[in-house]
Amino acid sequence: MDIQEEKVDYGSVGTKEHFKISRRDTLLNDLRNSTAEGLIALSLSVTSVIFILAGIFMSYRRHGEMGYSLGILMIAAGLFAVAGIVLAAFGFKRRNKVRHYMEKRALVVSITALLALTALFVRGLILFLS
Repeated sequence: MDIQEEKVDYGSVGTKEHFKISRRDTLLNDLRNSTAEGLIALSLSVTSVIFILAGIFMSYRRHGEMGYSLGILMIAAGLFAVAGIVLAAFGFKRRNKVRHYMEKRALVVSITALLALTALFVRGLILFLS
């Protein structure tokens, strides 16, 4: 019996072309191809998330005895999230070779922030009423 070995073709697994990152996948290229509205919307959305996290941290450190300062901080976070959604919507109106990456990211972050604020409000309301 004669055993013959078969050659296995691995395709492009070992070549550089398989692991090459295209130029369009970089963050710098996303920044160049985004609108001003998208960048401002994303910064407002991230600021909203930072305000929410700061409010949760301060409330935890003071055992829930924050008063008006926590309410003002959360209202500001909600306003920043809504402003992020509005500016992202304005950014979607531009159609000149823009892929709207920043607007999409701003929408996701803003909607997540609003959902977190809603969940915190409902939890506080339940604790207040019980």
